[in-house]
Amino acid sequence: MLIRLDDEAFVDDLCEHFHRSGFTAERAGGSMVQVHRLDAPSPDQGQREVELHLRVWRATNPETSAEILE
Repeated sequence: MLIRLDDEAFVDDLCEHFHRSGFTAERAGGSMVQVHRLDAPSPDQGQREVELHLRVWRATNPETSAEILE
């Protein structure tokens, strides 16, 4: 899934957040991050897990915003 942040300074922090939980996450240019849960039992489950972990990250980083683009 592609996630866009409103502040590029938080890209590395978001990638680390996902890495700590077993996701793959990499810079996708500018303020965007590509995140995958490769071991999810289904694409829908992987999407739900990304969404859940993004909500946690947002709660701990209220000074910025992030949205899922795809």
